[in-house]
Amino acid sequence: MTGISRKFKRIIILAQTPISKTGNGPAVGGKVNNLLLLGNGSEKDNGNGKRYLVKGIRGWINHAMMAIAKEEGKEVCHTSDKIETQKGENLLPEGFHANGKCYPEKECIKHRLMGSIVKQSKLKFEPVIIVSEANSRGKRETITQAVHIATERRNALKSKSKFSIQDFGERYFSRELTIKIELLEELTREELGFLLKAILYAPELGLGASVNNGGGRVQLKQITLQEVVRSRGFDKQGKVIEEEKTRNLWKEMEEGMKAWPAAANA
Repeated sequence: MTGISRKFKRIIILAQTPISKTGNGPAVGGKVNNLLLLGNGSEKDNGNGKRYLVKGIRGWINHAMMAIAKEEGKEVCHTSDKIETQKGENLLPEGFHANGKCYPEKECIKHRLMGSIVKQSKLKFEPVIIVSEANSRGKRETITQAVHIATERRNALKSKSKFSIQDFGERYFSRELTIKIELLEELTREELGFLLKAILYAPELGLGASVNNGGGRVQLKQITLQEVVRSRGFDKQGKVIEEEKTRNLWKEMEEGMKAWPAAANA
């Protein structure tokens, strides 16, 4: 196959959740919150039913970075770029500075990876798109992931009346998820170690909403750093063919894990 090719690195995370509720905003069709609806399936696109985007993955890792940096006593960017309210009240917890404020003179390790409005991130989080396994017809795609999706309906009436004071639903999903993070630039060993340890810490925070009620539990099953060569071309009929060749980089992962926080404390 002739065409184009590109070499890059990425991290693949295989995770499992018994129950999570992520996303924001109402789904199309009314009173059901979270899990952003991307569209309805059809026979043309394999008939896998409605597709949903799992939001919050980047923010999940972002907060894990803040947590491990705080435990090590290292000041990093907060998720907010605001310092105080209009009344002059401080918004930032101790140990954090406003997002992007450290750039460029004393750029913190979190900003080097995640960036801000003043600098592009070194990480690209591929969208996690799920479909209900009940509608997947046993078909496995590379773009969508089949999971169990359920809706909890909440309807409460005002005392002695038929007036509804609570009428909405919340979608939950469970099953294995694959999360892919592409490295847009070569990371230092320290940066790689910081990222890997943030991923390892992330399950302690829980994913999405209702964490205090038992939701958002995540179990990490495998983390892999890969070198990827992706090729794309077309055959004599014009059909586009895409291929990937991968190589696992276990030694780089091991070196990264040793580099942070040892390098930060040197």
